[in-house]
Amino acid sequence: MASTRLPGKVLADIAGRPMLWHVVNRVALATLLDKVVVATSVEPTDDAIAEFCHDYHIECFRGSETDVLDRFYQAAKQCGAHTVVRITADCPLIDPHIIDKVIDAYRVGKFDYVTNALHYTYPDGLDTEVCSMAALETAWKEARQAADREHVTSYLRNAGRFRISNVACERPLPADSWRWTVDEPKDLAFVRSVYEHLWSQQQGAFYLEDIVQLLEREADLAKTNRGIVRNQGYYATLSTEAPVEPQRRELSRSYALKAKATRLIPSCAQTFSKSPSQYIQGVAPVFLSRGQGCYVWDVDGNKYIDYAMALGPVTLGHNYPAVSEAVSQQIADGNAFSLPHPLELEVAEALVMMIPCAEMVRFAKNGSDATSGAVRVARAFTGRDIIACCGYHGWQDWYIGTTTRNQGVPKAVQELTTTFEYNNIDSLRRVFTRHPGAVAAVIMEPIGVVNPTNGFLEQVAELTRREGALLIFDEVVTGFRLSLDGAQGYFGVKPDLACFGKGMANGYPLAAVVGRREIMELFDEVFFSFTFGGDTLALAAAKATMTEMCEKRVIAHLWEQGQRLQDGYNILAKAYRVSEWTECVGFAPRTVTVFHSPDGGDSLVLKSLFQQECVKRGILFSGGHNISFSHSSADIDYTLRVYRTAMEILADAIQHRNAAERLAGAPVQAVFRKP
Repeated sequence: MASTRLPGKVLADIAGRPMLWHVVNRVALATLLDKVVVATSVEPTDDAIAEFCHDYHIECFRGSETDVLDRFYQAAKQCGAHTVVRITADCPLIDPHIIDKVIDAYRVGKFDYVTNALHYTYPDGLDTEVCSMAALETAWKEARQAADREHVTSYLRNAGRFRISNVACERPLPADSWRWTVDEPKDLAFVRSVYEHLWSQQQGAFYLEDIVQLLEREADLAKTNRGIVRNQGYYATLSTEAPVEPQRRELSRSYALKAKATRLIPSCAQTFSKSPSQYIQGVAPVFLSRGQGCYVWDVDGNKYIDYAMALGPVTLGHNYPAVSEAVSQQIADGNAFSLPHPLELEVAEALVMMIPCAEMVRFAKNGSDATSGAVRVARAFTGRDIIACCGYHGWQDWYIGTTTRNQGVPKAVQELTTTFEYNNIDSLRRVFTRHPGAVAAVIMEPIGVVNPTNGFLEQVAELTRREGALLIFDEVVTGFRLSLDGAQGYFGVKPDLACFGKGMANGYPLAAVVGRREIMELFDEVFFSFTFGGDTLALAAAKATMTEMCEKRVIAHLWEQGQRLQDGYNILAKAYRVSEWTECVGFAPRTVTVFHSPDGGDSLVLKSLFQQECVKRGILFSGGHNISFSHSSADIDYTLRVYRTAMEILADAIQHRNAAERLAGAPVQAVFRKP
């Protein structure tokens, strides 16, 4: 009854009955349940729930207000339960058929815990959890964190010692946007509308399929409560826990190697984003030695949860078994040949099947190769020279000349490329106006950290083709991360050419230009040639990676875990009142944390302080999150606990205006300086 967002919600009126009445009666329709018990608290505010149970002859147990795990365990113990089913009282659309389905999965499998909520295939509000009494008792004895005590089953899901399983919905549903639980007034309004359409005492219960059909007929109804963060109560609870202590780490070997690298390698790294300038020196490692899953170890043996993931290409995880095995098998047969290898055909066929615009394929080694090849063939196809670009497209002269890292790029080359603004179609119109009949191609990242608005991508495609130019999507980042068919499939806008890289081979060097046949055939004449373009190790890795992505819930996992991390970050920022200083933005599989200064610009000092406190606690963080298939819920939960600690330190530093003084080294630097 003491809900902070919607007080008294469990007894709120729905179709003339209290919400709890509907929940209990719907649960009771499950055929595999023996008994229904309401477990509420001993607080006076919950006396009304006890009275309700008395009036309706429902068994009621009363226990701790804050230690909900104890309350739940004691209720189950009092009943002599061997198997326990948990349904929360704020789910008045709970489906008894789904309850039976989850119970049946538990009965036939050898599991300690089964639910339909490990993956988001059902709308929020149909969550059913089944566990053994032995597993519940173990959690009751061992769980120590406040979030685990309040939210009952999080320890079962994340401890890594229980046999757990998920029951997925058999039909695809927009589970990420359909919300059927009640936490906010908008949720209650939605549920009341559903009951108004579907329920009557005479007709009895309605089920999942009935609600789906209703929402298909009344599409606006689902918008009633759209946009509310899922599980925000759990994230908020993390702010009440004790901070995570720094780990004891030795970094001497890293810094000995750095001293040597300074003499041998400019910037000590092969890319600016991996250089020491991007991490707090004295706190962060400089060299890594190995990786497994979402973990990396530095040369001193310290372990970290990795969120850079090699700047994004490791989508499955470091040393992912299926990929490593495929590469190992190919090593035995050789990696470079004097003629093409069949793997080139197999991977090309897979890309053509997946990517909407792909009719032919040419391979390269990195994203800059692919974007430069696409630009060159676009110029050849159109007979024009000017390129309009939006986003980041690599290190080659044609693009990098538009940035502050343009040393060594001739002015004549710089003048052939011009930029336009994302979500500003007028800025692209001005490019065509300034260069009439001269623009060969528009190349853009279809999405960065801001979603397209007002049909921006559609407008770009229409304008580009009307002006006789080619549209190129740079999907080096979005490909094999946003969707299997890329951003072009996700947004339904097909370009003429597209560039892929990074995630397509799980960290092995491979990129590709794909596109319309009539354009791609020009590569018979346009010089785009690589000794290692047909490297069979990278191709074997790509084939294995794409197979895993097609056969498993890889993309859905990236979205789910990325959304949990993004939501948790932003809720914690609000809890510590630093949301005006920092936020996590972008699309869930790849988010970026931004830090603001009082003048509204970027604050590298605040970013540095946050990063410093994360690295101290085993999170390798450089400002973004490239989620992989190997990032588990337990990894996300630990990360959020570290973020909770870093937020507290950040808030204190902002209050006392001494963030710079707390840094152990110089602040991180921007890769691209402001002009």
